[in-house]
This record gives sequence, structure tokens and C-alpha cells, in this order.
Amino acid sequence: MEAPHRPQQFLAAPAHEHVSRQKWWIKAALALAFWTGLGLLFSTQSYLLWPEATWMDAMQIAMPRWYVWGLLAPFVFAADRRLLGRMSPVRRILTHVPLGMPFILVAVAMHYGLRVVLPVMGHPDSVARFFLQNVFGEAMVYALIVGASLATSYAAEARQREQEAAELALHSAQLETHLAEARLRVLQSQLNPHFLFNTFNTISAFTETDPKTARRMMARLGTLLRSSLDHAGRQEVTLAEELTFLEDYLTIERLRFEDRLTVDVRVEEDVRNALVPSFILQPLVENAIRHGTGALLRNGHVHVSERRVGDWLTLVVEDDGIGLPEGWRLEDHAGVGLSNIARRLEELYGSRHRFVVADRAKGGVRVEISLPFRRDTQVPAPAAPRVTHLTEAP
Repeated sequence: MEAPHRPQQFLAAPAHEHVSRQKWWIKAALALAFWTGLGLLFSTQSYLLWPEATWMDAMQIAMPRWYVWGLLAPFVFAADRRLLGRMSPVRRILTHVPLGMPFILVAVAMHYGLRVVLPVMGHPDSVARFFLQNVFGEAMVYALIVGASLATSYAAEARQREQEAAELALHSAQLETHLAEARLRVLQSQLNPHFLFNTFNTISAFTETDPKTARRMMARLGTLLRSSLDHAGRQEVTLAEELTFLEDYLTIERLRFEDRLTVDVRVEEDVRNALVPSFILQPLVENAIRHGTGALLRNGHVHVSERRVGDWLTLVVEDDGIGLPEGWRLEDHAGVGLSNIARRLEELYGSRHRFVVADRAKGGVRVEISLPFRRDTQVPAPAAPRVTHLTEAP
């Protein structure tokens, strides 16, 4: 059976390998130029110190030594960074004393061999004499190479630390910015700008005709805004706190709609200290008023109820308004408020929640949220009597 055809691979070296080879050749060329420059510098010195020598003789004396160190320098750098890189600076320098002896001996031996092959200014003396004459100079060259390795190594580490610190600072700043933006988005989606604009317009209208009512609305609006800021940093609050926030909101709405709006809130007493997502009720009630009863020419009714069913807390908001448009689906047609609630419930409870928006049989919309029932053990349940009508028609 014929093997399946496979596309030809590795026809060309990856781009990063090509770049690595290119960088290696650039480094090699720069190193060759550096050591050649040193050789020419010391060749000039030898030529000036020994006038009887020709320029070629001076180059044959000086150049081999520096090319030898040019070959040894990469190994010195590698030994310093790979073997000693994690040591403290003092210990790292002291370790180079025994580590440098093999490099120095190799440099002297190679230099001696080249002098034998290229005899200039007479054949070199005995090996011992040649070693004693050159070992100190070669040790100085080794020390300079080690110093260059240490300097470039610590400079690279300093640059890396600065880069990491800058990236960390940038990341922290971005996180803070995203957190601030998220909090602002929550406030904007929960306190709908339309509600604020309508409230300000109503206050402006009442300022001349009914100053007392205008002052009451301003006071309630201030309380509402302070509560929204207090809750902004908390993912969950007690149901009692959420009902207090809702009461401030409904007081303003009652003043706006006068006798055209009735809101009935029924709460079982043993769930008042249950934990619920902050700002969960106000946008649901606002939706019921704006899109449900607010579109009616007759009086509108909104019903809010909270009860415990086993290990679950159920929140229900119903209105008798115009109902949902035909074909409406929460996933596709929800506005900012409902979409925000759906995302928050998913983040807080995962699959352990239920969020349903549907038409009522008698007209209007029913929103039901079921959450795991959990009490706030640090806050006792308020002893206030059950609230049955936060807002009602006069």
C-alpha cells in the first residue's frame, strides 16, 4: 500500500536560524577586526622600539600573540558566564585565579610554538626562560578579557532587570487601568444614563412648580449615587443592602411617574441576609419600567419577589407591560443591562445559576434568577418588618 503523500518539509532553514548564523558571522568579523587592531597597534610599538627590525618583523613578533588570545577569548567568556555566572562578584573574580592558569599556559605554549615556526630576531630561548618572560604579560591579557566579560555580563543583567521592571510596571499600570475601566463600565451599565438624564429633567421641571419634591429627588439621587460607589468594589452584598438601594431608586421613579406606576416588593424574612450580586435588582426593575410599563398609556405594575427554595435563592421581577418582541432571545437581543447581568452571573456562579427572561401568560415579561443560597454570617439579618410595598400608587 502506497504511503500517503506528505508535504515536503525543511526545504529551507527557518528564518531564526538564518538570523542566528548571520549574527554569528558579524560577531566573528568584529572579533577578528578587534584582535587584528590590537596586533597592529603592538606591531607599531615593536617597530618603533627596535629600529633595526623591519615592519614585517614587527608584525611577526606581535600579531601571533593577539591572534592566540583571539582564539582563546570565546572560551574564557564561556567559562566565566556558564560556570561562574551565578557566583557573587568577589567569589567569581577569585575563582578566575586558578581557572586562568590553563588559559595562560596554553597562550604561552602557542606563542612559543609560533615563534619557533616564525623565527624573528633570533630563536627564542629555553621554554622555562620564555615562560618566565611572558607569563606576567599573558596573565594581564587574561585579566583584561575577564574584566570585559564581567562588565558586559553585569551590564546585560542590569538591562534585563530594567526591562523586566519596566514591563512589570507597564503590566501593573495596564491592570489598574483595566480594573478602573471595568468598574466604570459596571457603573455605567447599572446606573443607566437615560435614568440620570430623565431624573435631572424631572428635578429641573419640579424646581419651579414643586421645590419640595425637587429637593426630595435630589436627596434620593445623592443617596443613590453614594450607594452605587460604595457597592462598586464589592461583587456581592446582602439582599437587605440591595433592597435599600432599590428603594432609593424607586422613590425617584415614583416621583417621576406620579400615579402611573405601582411597584410591589415582597421578601421572605429569612432571606434578607442572603448574598446576591450587587446592583442585580435595580437594572431589572429599570428594564421593567422603561421597556414594559413605561410604554403603556395606562397605569403600570411591577412585582419584585425574593424567596428561598431549598438551597437556592430565587429573585423574580415581573411587569404587566407590552412584553417581548417576537423572536426575542436573551443571547441575541439583550441590551447592556441584561447582558451585563448574564456575564456577571456566569463569572460569579458558573453553571450553578439560572437566568430566564420570558413572556408572561397574562402579558408583560417575567425575569427569574436562581442562585445558590448563602448567608452573610458577618451581618445579622435586619429586624425590620417585611417590606410589602416600597412604591405604590397614591
